[in-house]
Amino acid sequence: MENTPTTTSGNGHEGHISQPLGSAGRAARLQPVPTAPADSEPAVGGAPVQRAFTFTTVTGENVTVACMPGCTVDHRADSNTPTHPHDIYCSIPGTADELPLYGPLCNTRGPEDFRFLNWQIESYPFSARPAERLPFVAIEVFDDHYIEYLEPDTLQVIIGRLQKRVDSLREAHAQLVNVRTEYVNLPGVAA
Repeated sequence: MENTPTTTSGNGHEGHISQPLGSAGRAARLQPVPTAPADSEPAVGGAPVQRAFTFTTVTGENVTVACMPGCTVDHRADSNTPTHPHDIYCSIPGTADELPLYGPLCNTRGPEDFRFLNWQIESYPFSARPAERLPFVAIEVFDDHYIEYLEPDTLQVIIGRLQKRVDSLREAHAQLVNVRTEYVNLPGVAA
């Protein structure tokens, strides 16, 4: 499970999105997502071809599922061993970044790197939650703290809000520079 945190809820699928599954409606959720013609690599010079794979559920049912276009998950393990449908997921890793910080969040005296504003596109085709079945973005705001289930319109709202917050932080930076300069120049302040 590359690029996906591995916290398990025990009742939901593995990953940072944990959702208990009830038994009601399980058969309806096992209806396969429409499949692509076959597993294949992207055509040369063309768009990626959607992969399909078949897995066996823990109850012995064979289910064919379409893999999300661009997914980087190796589904051979899903196909080779009986799998709970809610454990099937697709993921496209996004950009990753780390923020080196000092201070009370750190366990050492030196700077420590914290994951910051990382994102990935995910899909859980057999999830009990409709928001997880279609591809969505999950943003890791800061070290295992996520904003999840972002469909395109909501992601656009988040981008707008983040831009406003960045503009506000630029104002805070300018004000901080001015306040520090004034403060250091006050009589009796030892910098």
